Amino acid sequence: MSKQLVKERVIKYLMEDLLVPHDMIDTDVPLAEFEEGAEGTLDIVVNVKDEEDYYAPVMIVTCMDEDIELEGEVVQKQIDFLEDVDNMTMAGRLVLTNGDSMMYADWTGEEYDTEASLPTYEQMVKEFFEMEEIAKKHEEAHNHEGCGCSHEEGHECGCGDDCGCKH
Repeated sequence: MSKQLVKERVIKYLMEDLLVPHDMIDTDVPLAEFEEGAEGTLDIVVNVKDEEDYYAPVMIVTCMDEDIELEGEVVQKQIDFLEDVDNMTMAGRLVLTNGDSMMYADWTGEEYDTEASLPTYEQMVKEFFEMEEIAKKHEEAHNHEGCGCSHEEGHECGCGDDCGCKH
């Protein structure tokens, strides 16, 4: 099975089994859309619309020819690529498949090797907005610009000194 046929099968699976709306699936997305000067193309990107109506990636899928086994150096090269991609896109979910086998990892750091473990689109959307809310609250707790405080009293964020905000 060619890479194109694998892609078509994955898109069908995303829509029929994970209930991803067709308009939330992009194919052949240039990496330069996420980081200027980045080279390469993403086979499949599953998106959600954020609160400001922007598309935000929640899953990246790399498809390989069916003849390529998901093992050894080939897989390590693809995993390294997907980790770089995740740093650019902040999608948090990565899938590598040859149409018969797949490897899946998500932002929790867990790795799954069965399709049954993939979250539905509804779950991906729910988790996306939960993470957005956590990030928003964290940002609000650290917005001390112009308030004149030295973050000593009344502005405790509760995250300790390891949040990186320098407040």
